[in-house]
Amino acid sequence: MDHNDPARQVLTGFVIGCAISLAMIVPAEIARWNELTGEPGTAWLFDMNVDTTPYAMLFILAPVMWVLRQPLIARPPRLWNWFQKWLRESPRNSPTGSRFSVILAMLFVACVAAWSCLRIAGTPVTADGVTFGALPPAYHDEYSYLFQAETFAAGRLSFPSHPTAARMFDQMHVLNEGHFASRYFPGNGFWIAPFLLPGNPFAGHWLATVIVCVFVFLIGRELSCNGVGLLAGLLAALSPGLVLFGNTLLAHQPTLAGLGLFIYSFLKMQRLLDEAREAVSPGSVSRVAFAALLSGSGLSFAMLCRPMTAAGVGLPFGIWLAWWLVRNARHDRRTTTRVVAGFAVPLAVGFVIAGVYNTSVTGSAFKTPYHLYTELFTPRHMFGFNNVERARPLITDRTLENYDQWAENLDASLAVQNVCNRFIASWQWTIGLVAVVLLGTVFLVGAWRNLDGRWWLMLAAILSLHAAHVPYWYDGIFHWHYVFESGVLWCLIVAAAVQLLVTYFANVDRPWMTAWIGLLLVASVVTNNVAIRPFQNVARLDAGISQLAFSRIRYFRFQQQLRQQIRQLPALVLVRHDPADRHIDYVTNHPSLTGPILFGRLPADARTTEEETVKLAEESFPDRSLFVFDAASSRLIRIR
Repeated sequence: MDHNDPARQVLTGFVIGCAISLAMIVPAEIARWNELTGEPGTAWLFDMNVDTTPYAMLFILAPVMWVLRQPLIARPPRLWNWFQKWLRESPRNSPTGSRFSVILAMLFVACVAAWSCLRIAGTPVTADGVTFGALPPAYHDEYSYLFQAETFAAGRLSFPSHPTAARMFDQMHVLNEGHFASRYFPGNGFWIAPFLLPGNPFAGHWLATVIVCVFVFLIGRELSCNGVGLLAGLLAALSPGLVLFGNTLLAHQPTLAGLGLFIYSFLKMQRLLDEAREAVSPGSVSRVAFAALLSGSGLSFAMLCRPMTAAGVGLPFGIWLAWWLVRNARHDRRTTTRVVAGFAVPLAVGFVIAGVYNTSVTGSAFKTPYHLYTELFTPRHMFGFNNVERARPLITDRTLENYDQWAENLDASLAVQNVCNRFIASWQWTIGLVAVVLLGTVFLVGAWRNLDGRWWLMLAAILSLHAAHVPYWYDGIFHWHYVFESGVLWCLIVAAAVQLLVTYFANVDRPWMTAWIGLLLVASVVTNNVAIRPFQNVARLDAGISQLAFSRIRYFRFQQQLRQQIRQLPALVLVRHDPADRHIDYVTNHPSLTGPILFGRLPADARTTEEETVKLAEESFPDRSLFVFDAASSRLIRIR
């Protein structure tokens, strides 16, 4: 067989992927075996390593399944034959009558994604049965986004700082320098705001997760066929990382929704450009312009949520577009003009919105609240190498010393470590370490002559997103949140690799190896989402819920304690924070500072004593009962 033969490339990728996987599995399982007590043969089955043990069992089965030749289904029913035909359909060859079945597939993916989000929200996380979804947010960032959404819901871009006690109400990731506003970009706040009135801001992120999974289905279908799209969409909907973040208020879900629209519309535009060039469709030029407009709108919205992420994912597509414009501008000005306008108009609108927001908060269209906050409060957290040393001249008495000192100084070794952590964690929290390594290798080796060339934009977007965040010292929440948006792209790559392998095994009459690939994916999805006791004590999703629930329960108990002990409203609670706990901060207020209970700092800042802060509180809020909450001891003390 020729080395350039497409089938040979798929087999080579599969063999290399298996070798790399075994190189990870065997040492881990040997180490686990050596740690066992009692009867190792029996004990080995219990308390599995979710990253390696299930796959060790699959590799033991692989030789047996390779030699089996009898078909999986002796006489497939007519419905199965129709389903197989439907799986192979794509936008290029799909008959008009199949649109209804595509819509049903989209609804199926959407329902699985919604179920995954609601399942997490309904998980009990306390002894008295309080569910995860009934708890307040966990991260400082979430409270800042909620603050921003409340500001927008009130019809404002910012609120004025308190006239006499502004420092008392300094809030994590919120600017309070005359303008009381979130440091973050406005996209996520706009997304959350409509869901505040019904009373559940998390519902907006559930919806965004559903939208993302539907776009993953559409992107996979656009790049390949219905089967690839359906598999990728379901893998995304059952991805523990995606649905776990879908139960937070972080900006990733709206960003991904925008990027989903951007990528899908861009790929559709590419297909329509081919059709226009080949005169397949007479109305393709107008459809190209509309697809470009949708794509630019998605990228613009993603930019308003997480601009670095939008730039990282969008860069390979931008390079392709620039190359296409250079090649076609002279002989097809009509089409190129419409494409340029389709991207330029929504991006220009996005930049104007960002500029207006920046001006309203910082006074300059070109200075973001994010940059200003970093300068004032967390200079060591700045972007770039040698961040801690470069920040020394910027440290003032306004610097949040305890939180700022969390930053590590970024050098080459830490950058390499962060990149490795981000790749590994993104594989673990998306599908599974072994599954992504094995199937990703099949894609890398086997896709060159077997898949649509547009697939390489998916891989390029992953690499570009990682590269964009190399110059940052922190690897991220769960070791990967800065490259979180790459997760759904891995789902697509895995689905494409599965298609390559299934086609190859069918051609070489190895039907049971198709089942083996299916078991590989089932093992990944099950160990990620379900703890099968006594073999596995904790699923990856359960571990993530537990980690997030720790902070959420702390905030919940704090709020519960205040409701039970404060009878005289309105009230002001001055919080004496625990210096040993930099990640819990109880000073979170509505931006209008008009709630029944306000939370302030004790002391208000580094230059003010506790006694001076209490006196200021008494003078500024004579109509409120006054309390002090000591976070270290959880004691609430009435002052007035």
